[in-house]
Amino acid sequence: MINEFFNTLFKVIHLRSVIGYNSLVFALKKTPLIGRLIPEKLYGAKLLKVIYWVIHVIKEVLKLFIGKILGLGIIYVISIFLKSEFVKLDLADGMSEGNLFASYALLMFICYALFGMVLNTPVFKCTTEKEYLVFMLRMNARKLNTTLFVYDIAKLFIGYLIAGIVAIIGGAPFWLWLGIPVLGVFIKLFGAGLFAFLFRRKNAKSKQMRMGGAFITVMCVIGCIAFPALFVFVANAYIVPLSVLLIVSGVLMLLGVWGLRQLKIFDSSLHRRALRDNVVKNEVVRREAESKANTDRFKKLSASGNVKRDKKGFEYLNALFVRRHRKMLIVKPVVFVLLVLSVIFLVIIGFIMSYKEEFGAENTIKMVSNNLINLVMLRPYSDDLRPFEAWSATEFFRWVIKYNLLGMIIPVAIADNSFKVTQAMYINCDNSLMTFSFFKKRDKIIKLFDIRVKQLVRFNLLPALSFGLFADLILFYTGGQEYHLQYLVTLIIPGILSVIYSTTNLTLYYLFQPFTTTISVKSGAYAIARTIQAVFYCLIFWIPMPSPILLGVLSALAVLVIFFARKLVYKFAPRTWKVQS
Repeated sequence: MINEFFNTLFKVIHLRSVIGYNSLVFALKKTPLIGRLIPEKLYGAKLLKVIYWVIHVIKEVLKLFIGKILGLGIIYVISIFLKSEFVKLDLADGMSEGNLFASYALLMFICYALFGMVLNTPVFKCTTEKEYLVFMLRMNARKLNTTLFVYDIAKLFIGYLIAGIVAIIGGAPFWLWLGIPVLGVFIKLFGAGLFAFLFRRKNAKSKQMRMGGAFITVMCVIGCIAFPALFVFVANAYIVPLSVLLIVSGVLMLLGVWGLRQLKIFDSSLHRRALRDNVVKNEVVRREAESKANTDRFKKLSASGNVKRDKKGFEYLNALFVRRHRKMLIVKPVVFVLLVLSVIFLVIIGFIMSYKEEFGAENTIKMVSNNLINLVMLRPYSDDLRPFEAWSATEFFRWVIKYNLLGMIIPVAIADNSFKVTQAMYINCDNSLMTFSFFKKRDKIIKLFDIRVKQLVRFNLLPALSFGLFADLILFYTGGQEYHLQYLVTLIIPGILSVIYSTTNLTLYYLFQPFTTTISVKSGAYAIARTIQAVFYCLIFWIPMPSPILLGVLSALAVLVIFFARKLVYKFAPRTWKVQS
């Protein structure tokens, strides 16, 4: 029995690893330049498969244990805080600290576990490996589901035990450390058994099992009401008696026993049908999502407005695209600009109000007038009543502005609108035009690419410049510019970073074209390229470099990026820029 369990589990984990490895190799082979260097033999490389399998197992352990440990760990940390506060305020007379901790932890865990039980029922979820093993290799569906369910329960139990270390340190009684994992297992059994019971009843009446968006919405609403109520309950120093919580736990354990019985009488044919219904449901959801995406994308379009008559060909096409998508293209950049300007405004107003309270209205008007003149004359902030003092925080911010402006890539990347724009380009423009052969000729592709780069840079440039403006404000307040044109250099650097980021994103779209008609990303190579791009930026953003040198480096890099982007698009886009099925 145990050998059979481990053999089945090993097959599933091995199949997941094989699917992941083959997907990775396939994505790499679809990558321009790199793809040509990767031989077909790589699919059968045993050493690489073993290495990937080890990495996959480590990833599975981390992914599945960390969630359990964090969830319960947070509950224990909150319980420790509540226990200490309530003991300090003498609100829990006659109750030991261990029982007080157990009361809070058990109450929060029951709410947490029941909510998770409703939203997470992985037993009958048909994953890729389940579909392959059950419907292609004819494996016993009950045996497969049971093996994976036991595996999930084991991970849950071990994860909760590890999280219990926090409880022991916080002074929890020993029975709580062992009792909560056991209770979690029984709640898990109750959830799976309840689903099996409902499915069996629906199947007896030849009805399809439905637990769709409406049910999840209702449960989320209940959760949104219950959790604030729980917070108010605890904040007002109310304590649920531990005896009541233990009775509730006992009832849940009895329900878990009932759930285990329901799973035992759920035979293999029902397991198979449940998996098949899950596949059908996923297909229905996919089609509904596609239909909704089609509806939403037309809602975002605007048929009003005219394009200048002097524009022709691809320039007219791009102008029409911008005109019809102006809401989507403008909203995000404008929001970021307004957000940055609002922060600047609030900081300045807050400073002025505090200054007025300390020195009066007359001195405030004098200070503001003098420093407006200083700002126009490119002089630093100055004031006799509250002179600038170089303390640690201001020195740090000034150092960042002087030597670490490469870090601006992070806010620039967050404000960048390229991903949504390329989605819209494909869905509402390129998806149809790709069916015409003339649209995929090299000269046509590169001409449209040049037009779109310019347009995309314009849209993303304004938020980037607003970040530069904020940096200039910090520079002005912390001593002003130290050399000629430092304000201008500080303003331009985020703009150049935006140019580089926009160009690379548009290039990735042309080289991989990852989007489907449901606006989902299908290309694994595109995902890998985006991940490499993100990792690269995270590695370099902290590198210190004087702003003038950084400006020169980024200017040269921007020219090189645009040059090589055009070369890559011209060479590879006629093959890679296509409709994804």
